[in-house]
Amino acid sequence: MIEYGKDYLHRDPLKTQVCIVGTGPAGVTLAWFLLDQGIDVTLIEGSRVFNPTGPDQPVKHAYSYNENELLYNGQALGVFAKTEPQFLIRPNSKTQNSSPQERERIYGGTSTHWGGQSRPLDEVTFEKRPGFPGWPINRQDLDPYYDKACKFLGLYGNYYSPKGIAGYNFTGEFWAKELGLSVAQLEGFDVDMYQFVPGVNLQFQARQVGGKTIGQSKARVILNASLLDIEHQNGSVQTLTVGVMDDNRLQPTELGEFKISARVVVLACGAVANARQLLLSKIGNDLVGRYLSAHPIADGANAVQVDPDSYLTPAEQQLLSYQDPGPKYNPMRYLAGLLTPSDQALRDHKFGSCWFGPGGTDNFYHELIPEYKSQITLAESKDLFHRKQTKANWILHEGEPDNFKMLADFFSTAVSKKKGGPVTIGSWAAIQDRMVYNGHHLGTTRMAATEQEGVVDRNLKVFKLDNLYVAGSSVWASPGISNPTFSIVAFSIRLADHLTQRLKAG
Repeated sequence: MIEYGKDYLHRDPLKTQVCIVGTGPAGVTLAWFLLDQGIDVTLIEGSRVFNPTGPDQPVKHAYSYNENELLYNGQALGVFAKTEPQFLIRPNSKTQNSSPQERERIYGGTSTHWGGQSRPLDEVTFEKRPGFPGWPINRQDLDPYYDKACKFLGLYGNYYSPKGIAGYNFTGEFWAKELGLSVAQLEGFDVDMYQFVPGVNLQFQARQVGGKTIGQSKARVILNASLLDIEHQNGSVQTLTVGVMDDNRLQPTELGEFKISARVVVLACGAVANARQLLLSKIGNDLVGRYLSAHPIADGANAVQVDPDSYLTPAEQQLLSYQDPGPKYNPMRYLAGLLTPSDQALRDHKFGSCWFGPGGTDNFYHELIPEYKSQITLAESKDLFHRKQTKANWILHEGEPDNFKMLADFFSTAVSKKKGGPVTIGSWAAIQDRMVYNGHHLGTTRMAATEQEGVVDRNLKVFKLDNLYVAGSSVWASPGISNPTFSIVAFSIRLADHLTQRLKAG
């Protein structure tokens, strides 16, 4: 049910089994799978907006209520200062859209505008290799939850092949057979297929399970409820302090506070806000906020270009494109095939991955090398609730120029071996000049085997606190190349299993 923070003012602390902070893909998915196990769930959301266009309908006019300026603002430094000076509150500076697109302080979070492009993280993403730290889990640990995520999101095909191979419905082989096309053969590269989530499942606050949205379910969904402080002692979170704004649409002020007491607390409010909340409450080690990362994109940079007819057949090119696969596969909206270096190539050549299309890559969408100095910290300026604002400093690893050159040369060599080309390689300077964050915020509370290496453990629990967890892509130890939301859903389902076992065990 939908409630509002002001309804809890001047009352005793709200008690719940699980309190989830954030109503984006991570928080809403987690809530649904906990509810299915009979767990009492409360979600809190800082936005005051629920239904400007009707109950749980697409949020078209939310920005007249949006508090990004008051509560998400701060300082954007490093690469941000040149290409996205308003990264914390608005899209990159090269666009004309004034609505926030990088970070959404509205019910449903960034699911209110994402495109639905989905694919699992590759096996190599979880492995330790030069420049990349490795994760405390592997792809096989996540595969059963990817299978459930496919069903939850309505993706096409079986995740497991008849022989038990995981990720089958995301392979070039599966889709070439389905569509009567051919898989491109390029030495050192795989054809990775991306499915797009059906439109009816895109917005998580509007997605229905059993005919109900999360706002119509047994979960308590409290809007206008901004987490201010996480009070903890003796290794456990005791209470949450939650701030409430008044109803002034354009210039809200603080109205008051209330408390929540929960057996388990889960931060699910994005890589930037998750880190800030931990820093504000003095929780975690000196790695909190570190390794801020993304899948940046440099539109119009002319990174690597080649005539696709020189090395690919028409059937191969057709699979390597964004396309509507036809009515048989509806309601899936699109299918995309992309060339990426194979797992073995990434191991052998020690570079991060990127996407190549049939004609190379004009925009250079790539996997950043994790950088310790790229981080979220606290600014001295204060927000509406008198808490320190965010300082986001995006620093590129010194190996990024070489990484680009190695990838470009690797692609060029593979094309020439098929007697294709020539391949034109652009400059790193042109790429860096146009590089923006692209909405995929990763890192800042990385998952690790020990406290010396990260912020949360393999079960997403914050080290040294027995009941505080973190959900979402802030736990990524390395970026990989796949869009993160599908994996966020899988991780949230996995976390729901873990919390259910823990809570039911007493």
